[in-house]
Parts: sequence; C-alpha cells; structure tokens
Amino acid sequence: MIADVYIVVYHYKIPIDKTIGYFKLEKKAIEAHLENGCVNVEIYRDSEDPQRWMEINRFRDKEHYQQVASTLNDDPRISQLFEEFQELLGDTEYEPEKKEYFHMI
Repeated sequence: MIADVYIVVYHYKIPIDKTIGYFKLEKKAIEAHLENGCVNVEIYRDSEDPQRWMEINRFRDKEHYQQVASTLNDDPRISQLFEEFQELLGDTEYEPEKKEYFHMI
C-alpha cells in the first residue's frame, strides 16, 4: 500500500541574498505543516538556477490534504509565516506556482 498518494507542489523564486532567511522561515513552516498532519515536506533548489525552489507537501489523499489545509488556515503561525514569505519574494516578477498531483504508479 502506498502511504503518500497526493502531493501539492509549489515552485517559487527566492533572491539569493534572502536564502538564509528563507531557510529559517521554511523550518518553522515545515514544523507547522507536520504538526497539522502533513505527511512530509521536501524542499529542493534548482540545480541550474539557485533562485528557483520547489516544495513538495505529501498527503494520504485529497481529502487528507483538504483537512490539513483547513487546520493550517486556523493556525496563527501560518499567516505570519506567509507574510514573511511574501517579503522574501519581494518585487520579483516570478509568481509562486501551485500544482496538485495524484500518485499513479
């Protein structure tokens, strides 16, 4: 049986000079996600463009994702972390992208 069958993937661009701030922020965000039921969070940096990042959040299924998302919306840490994240993005032309996927094979 596959434990993780639904993932939410985010792509975004963080200016190089804000990488350390991003790490600090992401550690807090990962903690909040795991405490609220997310199965796992993985962070990757693009091998060719060090400003581009990918975040993968794993859930058991879509319903589990919706349940976790709902509890995250009620977690006061998340709104503060989101504000800090928006500040890190600054005035970049790159808008964060969110995609959802089902595990198939």
